[in-house]
Amino acid sequence: MFKEFTKLRTFDVKFISTNYAKRNSEAAGITKKSDYYKNLGDAEENIDGKPREWNDALPYESIPGPKPLPLIGNIFRFLPFIGEYYNLPIREMYESFKTKYGNVVSLTGVGRPPIIFLFDVQDMEKHLRGAGAFPIRRGLGSLTHYRTVTRKDVFKDVPGLMSVQGIEWFKIRSVVNPVLMQPKAAQQYIGSMDKVANELIENIRFFSKQNENSEMPEDFQNELYKWALESIGFLTLNKHLGCLDLNAPKDSEPQKLIWSVNQMFLLMHNLEIMPATWKYIETPSWKRLVTVLDYVTETLSRNIEETLNKTIPEDVPDEQLNILQRLSKLDKRIAFSMVIDLFISGIDSSGKTIAAALYLLAKNPDKQKYLREEVYNNLPDKNSPITKEILNNSPYLKAVIKETTRIAPVFPGSSRTTIKDSVLGGYRIPKGTEVISMHIISSNSEHFKDHEKFIPERWLRTEDSDYSYKNVHPFAYQPFGFGPRSCIGKRFANLELEIGISKIIRNFELSWAHDDMVFSGNFLYGVERPLKIRVKEL
Repeated sequence: MFKEFTKLRTFDVKFISTNYAKRNSEAAGITKKSDYYKNLGDAEENIDGKPREWNDALPYESIPGPKPLPLIGNIFRFLPFIGEYYNLPIREMYESFKTKYGNVVSLTGVGRPPIIFLFDVQDMEKHLRGAGAFPIRRGLGSLTHYRTVTRKDVFKDVPGLMSVQGIEWFKIRSVVNPVLMQPKAAQQYIGSMDKVANELIENIRFFSKQNENSEMPEDFQNELYKWALESIGFLTLNKHLGCLDLNAPKDSEPQKLIWSVNQMFLLMHNLEIMPATWKYIETPSWKRLVTVLDYVTETLSRNIEETLNKTIPEDVPDEQLNILQRLSKLDKRIAFSMVIDLFISGIDSSGKTIAAALYLLAKNPDKQKYLREEVYNNLPDKNSPITKEILNNSPYLKAVIKETTRIAPVFPGSSRTTIKDSVLGGYRIPKGTEVISMHIISSNSEHFKDHEKFIPERWLRTEDSDYSYKNVHPFAYQPFGFGPRSCIGKRFANLELEIGISKIIRNFELSWAHDDMVFSGNFLYGVERPLKIRVKEL
């Protein structure tokens, strides 16, 4: 197994000398930042290290939440037939927590340490800002186990950003940040993303001619997953994967990769909410997850090695290299795990977000009209390529994406583990407690006027009405998380969405002739019903 990855497993960690001093400087900066966080925390603490409000706070045990039963805890709530949360979409479960228990909720007795859920923006800000220079974010236990135990021979000591903490996390992040997080990092890939968007346009044009209503097929969401996968292939490998080839067989490698990632999230959801017996006994769900992850890892390993085996002239500047090549010049093992993570996290998240955006634009023709006017001004000729200047001159487009992720955030919350005793919502929260700040508050009435309405104008800097984001607490909208552990791929995700949506709106008028879309999901949030959008060629 993983024969194609033999070379990658034996690579030494190598750093370019010109980057060594820079990374030492970054490390020194982080040390200063860590000292700042420590001093900031010390100023708010008593001599015994407890927060000053600790003595007046309610005990941890009194935090409201589903009450566990003796011996079986709360596991019964997730079981078939008898469990109130069994197969309940995860967002609906969280919303029921807030409605029933309030702004601070404790979930215990599910075969893992307790989890605290926060629904108040002041508490969320306090918690996230207090996470320190090296925030601890609980990874997906099943994915971490796969990479550190089941396939440790493949991932070695670099299981990826999602699976490490502390200084090990910082070592990886310091390598990838200059490549992925700099404002200019994503812009060099605009041309590649434009080509992928053009392929999607041709497919939409083809689908529109297959029925008299010019309606997209029932599996159009899958077409958007293909667009996302093809985009990531260009970004990371500069490789045309053929995802959008209409003549590709239904069991093509790209399609199997999409299916595997979809299944991965479903299986991980089931494994994460139940006791981790799979660590000791190979349960059916765990076996299926290993099979799925093996396919993803083997397939991507082969593509990674093919890319690295290509000869690159020494005088080629970094700006002309793909993400894998740039990261490999710094650390090949980090490059391997990072590229796999970008594929895994990017297919579903970008595919679901653009699906939600297209639906919301189809349902709101007035907003679609405003966006089209902006796109027309930037692209008088619909066959013109997208450029950096065009994207920089697209405030309404960016507002559409923000409003989409406000209404339909793909990820329900951000997890951080407390690094010291804290008080949140008037309750004592001990050091080492997992606390999740809930992104879903962005779509409720407490923070956004007419929260259920699609109003991109909220996000325009020129907007001064009651709808403006300027009137909203900044922690009421955090789709990519906050701080040092915010989403590493957010700049590339936004680039994909901006180019894809621009091209579609420039070429087609969208409409919706069905019942309102249902948004749901057990792990990631998105459209639940067939995305049968009608299009009219422009």
